[in-house]
Amino acid sequence: MTLMRVMYKLCAEVQETVRLLCLLLIVILKPACACAQEPEELFAATNVHVGSQQTDSMEAHSAEDFVKAYVVIASPGEILYSALGHAALRLECSAYGLDYIYSYEGEDTRDNILRFFAGKLLMRVSAVPTKEYLRPYSKEGRGVVAYELDLPIRVKQRLWQQMDERVLESPVPYDYMNRGCAISVSRWIREAVDADSLSFAPWPKKFLRTRKEMGYDSIRNEWTNFVLTTITSGDAEYDGLPYAERITVPAELLEVLQGAAYGHHPLLEGKPVVMLIKKHEVGTPLVSPLYVTLLILLMALCNLYFHCRYVRWLLWGGQFLVSLFITYLVVLSDLPCTQWNWLLVPFNPVPLVLWHWRERISIPYAIVCVLWIMGMMACPHVIVTPAHCVLVMAMAVASLELSPLCSSLEKWMGSMINGTER
Repeated sequence: MTLMRVMYKLCAEVQETVRLLCLLLIVILKPACACAQEPEELFAATNVHVGSQQTDSMEAHSAEDFVKAYVVIASPGEILYSALGHAALRLECSAYGLDYIYSYEGEDTRDNILRFFAGKLLMRVSAVPTKEYLRPYSKEGRGVVAYELDLPIRVKQRLWQQMDERVLESPVPYDYMNRGCAISVSRWIREAVDADSLSFAPWPKKFLRTRKEMGYDSIRNEWTNFVLTTITSGDAEYDGLPYAERITVPAELLEVLQGAAYGHHPLLEGKPVVMLIKKHEVGTPLVSPLYVTLLILLMALCNLYFHCRYVRWLLWGGQFLVSLFITYLVVLSDLPCTQWNWLLVPFNPVPLVLWHWRERISIPYAIVCVLWIMGMMACPHVIVTPAHCVLVMAMAVASLELSPLCSSLEKWMGSMINGTER
């Protein structure tokens, strides 16, 4: 019995020892198994971490040059609507191959000249690939230069987002003065940045003048200047606008931005990027409007003596056509800056309506023309060109030719000459 008890106890101890060894083996092998299973999970986690680091690094790297924003200035052209040049925004993201020009574009004036004078044309913000945008300027030989904006990435992203939203907006009535290219680019930049962070240099003295005067000084072609001065009046002659809202000409926009600062550094950075070299200069006309109007004045003076009815019809026919055109702009047209026009005083349909009584109204009309010329010369702002004043003087002389005073003067001079000969 004692032997059986010893054997039983020994077997129990062996079983316990085996159990303990198994437990010990399990404890030893479990970390090893765990290590054998974890490398793939650990590698995957490492990949995710490294990938996120690479993504963060790429985002941080691309964020520095994620968007480049430029102000694009095109040189003036020969056509009427391109006489002041053009301003636009260029937004570029080389990482994604995006390069677009954003600008206000209107319907083609050449194909819709009547709708233009009626004020019925539309305009909208358009986004055009840069290469496509430059193609017509290259054909005309006009220069295009881009000036990079030194703005934080968040501001440039906001600017791009705002421009995309503007592209989706509906077209608006064509307004070359209040929605012109230069003032629009200025507003877009000011709306994208913090108002407190953008500062301007002291405004040049030219901004004390009206928008019409600033445009007048910037147009090189005298005939273009003459036409635009003829049809532009109203709001363009108002000088109570804030300086920032008087930017009319792309060259003036560039001058303002070159003196502006964002925070503590200049708004424009680096050297200008010449996108197209200017190959064509705006030409000077062989005959200026002033010489033509002086010729008309000479015709009117000569007709005081000759009383040629063909010259009379020519002078007054021109007056009637110009009067009807200006009256249409002021009364019926929705074209901007035609709410009023000082040329309506000498060029109005009254002589046409009262033509039957032309001898009676000739002297009053001539007096009105002379007073108008004196008022234009005394005005502190440039409203009309010298050619307009000479043309109105020619109409005053043409009006005197219709009056009985002219016939009486001729008879008196004839009698004086005959008396001298005797």
